[in-house]
Order: sequence, then C-alpha cells, then structure tokens
Amino acid sequence: MIRFLEEAEKIIRINSVSNTGNEEVAIYLQTLLNQEGFKTILQEVLHSLESISKRQFNIIGFLGDTLVDSTTSKGLLLNTHIDTVGPGIRAHWTETSGDPFCASIREDRIYGLGTADVKLDFLCKLKACERYRNRKLKMPIYLVGTAAEEIGMLGAKFLIKSRILNPKYCIVGEPSNLAVIHAHKAYTIYQISIGFSELEKDARGYNTRIEVHCTGKSAHSGYPHIGDNAIHKMLSVIQKIRAAHFQLKLSKVYGGDSINKVPDQAGIEFYLSSASFDDFKKFYGEHLNDEAIQVEFGGLGESGMRFMPDNVLDSIEEIKQCFDKLQNTFLSEKDESFNPSSSTINFGKIQYSLRNIDMFFDIRLLPQIAPDEFDHKLKEIVQALNARFPNLVLKVLRQRFNPALDIKQDHELVVAACESQQAIGMSSQLDKKSTSTEAAQYFGAGFPAIVFGPGQSMGNSHSPNEHNLVEHLDKAVHFYDRMIERFCI
Repeated sequence: MIRFLEEAEKIIRINSVSNTGNEEVAIYLQTLLNQEGFKTILQEVLHSLESISKRQFNIIGFLGDTLVDSTTSKGLLLNTHIDTVGPGIRAHWTETSGDPFCASIREDRIYGLGTADVKLDFLCKLKACERYRNRKLKMPIYLVGTAAEEIGMLGAKFLIKSRILNPKYCIVGEPSNLAVIHAHKAYTIYQISIGFSELEKDARGYNTRIEVHCTGKSAHSGYPHIGDNAIHKMLSVIQKIRAAHFQLKLSKVYGGDSINKVPDQAGIEFYLSSASFDDFKKFYGEHLNDEAIQVEFGGLGESGMRFMPDNVLDSIEEIKQCFDKLQNTFLSEKDESFNPSSSTINFGKIQYSLRNIDMFFDIRLLPQIAPDEFDHKLKEIVQALNARFPNLVLKVLRQRFNPALDIKQDHELVVAACESQQAIGMSSQLDKKSTSTEAAQYFGAGFPAIVFGPGQSMGNSHSPNEHNLVEHLDKAVHFYDRMIERFCI
C-alpha cells in the first residue's frame, strides 16, 4: 500500500481538470501500465467543443489477448475516467492547505481533487491486475482511463464509436461507497439563451459602478440540496436591491464554472446614479452585510459602455421560476430507492457575452421520467416567455443527454459482483445512484455494465476537501481482483 499511496500523490498532483486536457496524466498512467506488463494505446479523443483543450486522451491497457474481434464480445473492461471538475474556491480546501492538487493523508483518509471522483480508482484496478500479468487468461483484461467524462463523457463515447474494444462485461469506476450500482438517473443539460440589443450609456447619470459577489458551497449537481447555490444567492440579493426601489443598469452577470457542480461563486455588475450611491451604501450595511456577500463600491463607467435592457433581470428570474415550476409539478414523482428520491435540477452556470446571456441547468431524471416529455414541457413554457419579453429573444437548447442505467439485478455481471463482495468479507450491497456515469454509455451500446468504486459521492464529489478512505481503496483492490478471477481465469 506504501507504493500505492506514493502513486496516488503523484496522480493527484497532475492537474487533469477537463477543460485543460488530461494528456499529462494519461501519459503517466501509460508508463505505469507498461511497467506492469500491459500493452498500451494512447487514443486521442477528437472533439469540437469550444474553449476546451484538444489535448484529450484515452489510455487503453491490454493484459492478455490483444486481438479484438468485432463479431465476438470478449474481455473484462475496467473503466475509470481520469479527468476532474475544477476545484472551485481554493481557500475551501482546508485539509490540503488550500491546494486541491496536493494529496494529504490524515489518519485513514486521503484528501485531494480526484481522490474519490475518481482517479485513485484507476490505481485500485491496476493494483488488482498485478498478480495476473504472467497468468494465462481465458479472457483479456482491458484497463482504460477515459478523458473528459465531466464535460460530456467524450472519452467513453469516442472509445465506443471507435470500436477499438468489444468487451463482454464493463465495470465503471465511480464513488459508490463500495456498493454495486445497477441503476442510475438520466442526465441532461439545457442551455437557455437570452439575446438582446444593448443600450448605449445614456445621459441619466448611471455612472457609479457596483459589483456584488456571492459565495456558496459547491457540491455534486446530482445532490443539489447538499450545496449552497451562489447563483440563487446572487439573484436573491439583486431582488432585494430592486425591491428597495434602486434604479440600476445591468452590465455583467456571471456564476459557476462547471455545470455539473452546485456553483460556489456568482456575481453581478450594475450601475447606479451618483445621487443614490450613499443610500445604497447604507442599504448594504443594513440589509446585505453578510460574509458570503461582497460588494465592491465605486468607480466611474467608461464612455461608450453599454447596458443590458432593463427587463433582462426579469427574464432571468422568470426562467428560473420555469424550472422551479417543473420541479414541483412534472418532476414531483418520487422513487425512494434513489437518494435524492426525486428528479433534481441544478442551476449550474450563467455567463454573459456580447448581446447574450446563457443560463445552464443540469437535470437528473428518474428512469421512469420520459426525457422527451420533459423536453417538450420545458420548451413550451420558455417559448411562451418570448411573448412577454418582445425585445428579447429566448432560445432553448438541449445541449447534452446521457441515458439512465438499469441493468437487471439477476444479470450474471450483477450476481458475480455481489458474490465478489461477499467473498472478500463485505456484505452484498446493491444500490442505485443519482449521478450519471459512463456505464449507461456502454450499456446502451450493448455491453453489460455496472458501477462500483471506493469513496462516497454525496457531499464529497465535486466538493472541497474531497477525500477517499484508505480502507475503501484496499477493499476495492480485492473486489476487482475477485472479478478478474471470476471472468478471466
């Protein structure tokens, strides 16, 4: 385990945040695979996403027969994504002294970005393969580290489409608290765009700049109730300011960095008239004096700057209320076998660009909810808003959709996983997951798949002080060892 922890510290140190690319960590893991006798392929993952690094790679290791027959499914695929979400506010990483890329081992826990979600799982699988490097295998082992899972599962989708592998069974690594996950929610992202013509700064004297910055607490978007949404907080603050009858002109709005996280930062910039500046400072001291709300006062607007139309803020609030209404009506159905028990919505990001505001919502749908019906309901509601805001152009785009997973509990792969739990002294634990995983991509392509991994997801993944338990890592190694023995020996 000593060498394991040394390698854990090294791969956590390598920044593999999705939008910056994962080339460095993929190459490092390729070196480890080669040292353990794997034949390897570094597969470049091509994509056309803007503002995302092109340096995205799947690392594929083969132990045993490397010949892939497109007509015959064989091989046990052990899949782990090796990218991470962004760290968020670094000061919140108190267990790593403010550095999320510095693995910190304290008693029975190892802290750092990617410890649970999910880079260390790759090392667990590699460790489990050690004793099979010189064994004759009846079915090959494919150990794969995928790229860009956190921004659309680009690596897994590319791998499947490339047909470079044709596995018989797949085990996808995600923090599951060592439970075997046989079902999870569907995942969809909506982008709502507000287009408008900006207004030239007028002569009414809106020349005093105010910026309100709100902080919250990040959490995985599959568990929005665990976090504290900074965008919601920012909108609440601006409502209070407008309710106090301050006349303002909006110039900038922002919030969130990863759509699949509860945003921990958001802000808004606007201009007041100089005459109301003193009143605003008094209002701030009496009504907004909160350590989670920071206000930057003063500064004169530049000549020629532009403001957004006055009703843009109204449209943002109306759109948010549309999603709240859907949450309370169409998505009110509950399934107590999931946690949370209902479908969830996370307002994950808002950004301003020239003549446009984009709002991004992350929705986790129970398997029994029809995604196309939800899509129709949402578009119908938002489209109706166009009539209420004739000077704005509202558009709805379903930017991403990942299906639900629902493999039968009596499937051979699920049964084998439960028996492997028992064989290593664990109780047989089956569960469902509220997050979305690459397992559904494999399952949808015809490859039986389950989810398993060390560490806890809820309240841990996509959160500061993310951690894993050393005991969990050790048990995961033994679980993978049993699964390899079951299918490959």
